[in-house]
Amino acid sequence: MGSAVSSRAVLVATKLHVPQPRRGLVPRPELVARLTGERRKLILICAPAGWGKTVLLSEWHASAEETRAFAWVSLDRGDSDPVRFWGYVVAALQGIAPDLGESALAALPTAGAALVDAVVAPLINELIASAQQLVLVLDDYHLVHAEPIHDSIAFLLRHLPDNVQIAIASRADPPLPLASLRAAGEITEVRAAELRFSNSEADVLLNDSLGLDLGSSEVELLQLRTEGWAAGLQLAALSVQAHQDRRAFVDEFAGDDRQIGDYLNEVLDDQPARLRDFLLRTSILERMCAPLCDALTEAGDAATQLEQAERANLFLVPLDSHRDWYRYHHLFGDLLRHELARSHPELVAELHRRAAAWHRDHDDVDEAIAHVTAAEDFEEAGELIAQHWRRLVFHLGEVETVIGWLDRLPREILLTDPRLCLARGWIAVLLGRHDEVLEYLSAAESCPPAPGPLYAIATSLDSAIAQLRATHALLCGDVARAREAAQEAVGLEPDGTSLARAVASISLGAALHFAGETGEADAALTEGLERLRAESWRTAAVIAGLGYSASIHAETDRLLQAEQLAGEAERLIESWQHGEGAWAAPASHARGKLLEAGGDLAGADHAFARAATLAGRGGRRLDLAQALISHARLERRRRDEAAARSLAREARRVLEECPDPGVLAELLRKTESTLHIQARRTPETMLPADLELSERELTILRLLATALSQRQIGSELYISPNTVKHHARNIFRKLGVSNRAEAVTRARELGLI
Repeated sequence: MGSAVSSRAVLVATKLHVPQPRRGLVPRPELVARLTGERRKLILICAPAGWGKTVLLSEWHASAEETRAFAWVSLDRGDSDPVRFWGYVVAALQGIAPDLGESALAALPTAGAALVDAVVAPLINELIASAQQLVLVLDDYHLVHAEPIHDSIAFLLRHLPDNVQIAIASRADPPLPLASLRAAGEITEVRAAELRFSNSEADVLLNDSLGLDLGSSEVELLQLRTEGWAAGLQLAALSVQAHQDRRAFVDEFAGDDRQIGDYLNEVLDDQPARLRDFLLRTSILERMCAPLCDALTEAGDAATQLEQAERANLFLVPLDSHRDWYRYHHLFGDLLRHELARSHPELVAELHRRAAAWHRDHDDVDEAIAHVTAAEDFEEAGELIAQHWRRLVFHLGEVETVIGWLDRLPREILLTDPRLCLARGWIAVLLGRHDEVLEYLSAAESCPPAPGPLYAIATSLDSAIAQLRATHALLCGDVARAREAAQEAVGLEPDGTSLARAVASISLGAALHFAGETGEADAALTEGLERLRAESWRTAAVIAGLGYSASIHAETDRLLQAEQLAGEAERLIESWQHGEGAWAAPASHARGKLLEAGGDLAGADHAFARAATLAGRGGRRLDLAQALISHARLERRRRDEAAARSLAREARRVLEECPDPGVLAELLRKTESTLHIQARRTPETMLPADLELSERELTILRLLATALSQRQIGSELYISPNTVKHHARNIFRKLGVSNRAEAVTRARELGLI
């Protein structure tokens, strides 16, 4: 394989490969008939490693009775990123119907918290429209840990079209609504008890497939000792071949995982020295091909060794129809790695370094980072992350993947590299984790400058920090700080034609807009937009800038220009598939203003509600409050006083979170005055003198008394679960309690709720 060929594309293809039934397969016709015949929403095959889950799925796929197409995804540890996970799912579906899921795939990078709305719901509609009968297989689902993925699969199951069935293979019950599926009769479950080999099936494996010529009593004893565990039987078979006295070995074989390492050593010792060394050295790989294995072993005979290992039934699983790529059976790979660490500990780090170099040369950054981290070459890992995080976060939307990279680094490495601090800071901004942003901004300011680009287009560390500080201040609702940081960023980019200055100008324009300085805001936005348009620079800042500029023009009765700007923003949103992204909120708000000005109050109602949904989803407090206030004023105009008051109160709750909401504070005050609303505050006399609960803490305290989870409380208040936890800890401390129930009881005693 030449260096010009990207291994990432090949590895992705192997993850979508439907495994073919292996040579010597023990047929399971009754289980296959059950899977073929029971057309329920979910097939769940759940059992520990080595029980034949994947083998059963592949046999089902190959059976003559099954006529449906299979979309197959073999999951691994890197697939807990929702963007990556659904990218593989859509790619698997497109292997059946090439046009299926195009809109979902395009929306993935910017979907964020709108994963269900932007990706899964449109995909369901396309599946219904296609009428394609298919099975979606998610193999090794236990390796997925991200809650958004589980939530999105649960949504898919609830709304699954009749022409689609989902099959999940997992070592543990997935966190999906299994109980409700059972109650509705919508799940078929196959577990270890049903996967257990009977005496007759064990005989087929040991004698017919592996040619051991064991007597019936020996087969029965092995079946009994392994409890029908397929991998245990196969490992026993490999061990039997090395013993003269087979009966004595069978009598001693325990078949449990506590002694399995001893039997593995016997199996390995029975192999030729070259093959044994090959197996151990390549065990560090999740997937392997001959050139990659040659890079590790430096022997040049990897193709021959792979062929010999497959011929010897050494738990080698082909990952494509050409048998170019393989993996070890998960259990066998774990045992090999354990033996490598025991017998050759000095080799482990070097093997990972060789694997990292090969993957780096073949443009597979994810695998390269995994291997350099495993080798504990953390500075090299940090360098790779610094070079590649921006593309994954801002262009591919794989935020969780980059978080996984950064989490593998020691904290001292992270906090001494400003590029990595900025990466963490931008991720925290995108996820609405405002407290974390300040932590990493402070760390970045304490770092010495680092080589290479710091953030996208910033020309210096100070400029990059100012850019991040301005964006964070805008999101958390601190207009004065946003204005100050944006002005600093503009000043640190003196080249009037630079893209960095253009982005900073848009941030400055947004801050001035919320400060009520309309003329200056319009000028700053115009400067930034003109430069970015000239470069055809595809960035969310363009969409947001157009939205703010359109709102300014609409509010100053320049409706023709406002319509042009809003229309441009909407065309970009559609072509870039940003419709569910938080950056689209200002454009939706501007559209609401234009519709209201044109007398389409129902359309304006929808646009303002849409702007609030998008802004809340992205933690954009100022945009959210602005949309809610505009919506409240519209509802008053429509004479729905109750709806207007509700929206105004919601806006008040949002502004209470904003350190400096700028002109929005006065706008809301006037709105509340017209609606005869007075801000309700808990009387100080109800609180002990030393309690000093903030307004936000009081709000959260009241919600703690409900059945809402902390995640749901965060959604209700448009803050992150981590922020809810932080406030809850402060509440517990101030109330002198240790848990939620005690806090509620104490609060009631004090008359707080």
